[in-house]
Amino acid sequence: MGMDAARFEPYGLSAFTFERRIESGVIDDLRSSGCHTHLELEVHFVETGAITLDCAGREERLTQGDILAFWGGLPHRDVDPAPPTTMYYVAQVPIVNVLAWVGSPEVLDSLLAGQLLRSTTPPSEIAAESSAFRRWTAHLATADDRLRKAVELEIHARLLRLLSDAAPTQATLAHRPGTATAHVVARAIQFVTRHFVEEISIEDVARAVDRHHDYLMASFRRVCGLTLWEYVTRLRLSEAQRLLAGTDLPILAVCHRAGFSATSRMYEAFHRYHGQTPAMYRKNLTQRAS
Repeated sequence: MGMDAARFEPYGLSAFTFERRIESGVIDDLRSSGCHTHLELEVHFVETGAITLDCAGREERLTQGDILAFWGGLPHRDVDPAPPTTMYYVAQVPIVNVLAWVGSPEVLDSLLAGQLLRSTTPPSEIAAESSAFRRWTAHLATADDRLRKAVELEIHARLLRLLSDAAPTQATLAHRPGTATAHVVARAIQFVTRHFVEEISIEDVARAVDRHHDYLMASFRRVCGLTLWEYVTRLRLSEAQRLLAGTDLPILAVCHRAGFSATSRMYEAFHRYHGQTPAMYRKNLTQRAS
């Protein structure tokens, strides 16, 4: 599937467990394999069986013990049915969360440049790795902010270890026709993920990547499936959600810290993506936690 069909989807801080079993002929509950993109870093781990992922045109076959991390902005999908008795896990972390991590530049520079980080877990450690992913899945299904923060810290530690262990490979996105365009988009993403809380304009981003703003906007939309400014808005919205959930800052302070130029802009974004005001969003979170 071409990259033009990709669209960013919101996942947030999340973890999933997928299983395929064939007993008496028919159980298959793996996620559908359409090509998609999103704003999170994604980590896959195979406990048993195998899966094949297409990451921007590069096929990666993962078998028992393999772990793979990549930026969800690379169009990706499952490309073939998993064999019987396959169990694998996926964890995802928003880029705005990663920006607050110690060592985040090292993590982001590798993954936003299109690198795939993979390694193989020793057989003696597979059970412990599986247990961690199952714990993340269970804890993120709760409304307990302490458990959610613990999961984020554990994923952070796992990615840093993976950076140390893995041999990075470049996704085909950077080697197929249109290499220059892909690199421009990757550099634009790197710039805005580091500066989205500041007052930036399309012209600022265009200067940072040394391209005309019309070329940058057209290239970004073609590769990512949304406008550059919508990407910036999604980042700011994610940061506002994090601040509303994890602090007692007033709405106006959340607005400024998340990078919105006016409260009306933040209200528009919340209404568009959540159908509610920031205050209602925070109230609903509080009610779920009580």
